[in-house]
Amino acid sequence: MSLAAFALSVVLQQAPTAPPAPVSPGIQDPKELFSKAKCVFCHGEDGRGDTEKGHKLEVPDFTSKKWSEETSDKEILETIRNGTKDKKGKVRMPAFRTKLTPGQIKALATYLRTFAKK
Repeated sequence: MSLAAFALSVVLQQAPTAPPAPVSPGIQDPKELFSKAKCVFCHGEDGRGDTEKGHKLEVPDFTSKKWSEETSDKEILETIRNGTKDKKGKVRMPAFRTKLTPGQIKALATYLRTFAKK
């Protein structure tokens, strides 16, 4: 790893989660949304949260039977819409309510459920 890449990785680990950029309202494919909305940076392409940022933020493992059973569809939708904060009020996951359409948020919420079925 180059010195520049190492320095960037250290900065990214310490930086708060950046607000998401708006995603084109025309994108409806949930897998593409998951990537374009940058969910993969923390949650990983497989939804396990097995990424450097995911470990740091202790994101849920969407493939976990426990998570799937204990998390309601309403909770998933609310989390995507409003984001999450830690106990000190620091943003852990940014809100997507102004970055995604209601249809895109619903598609993402439905997509998260598919990880548990893999």
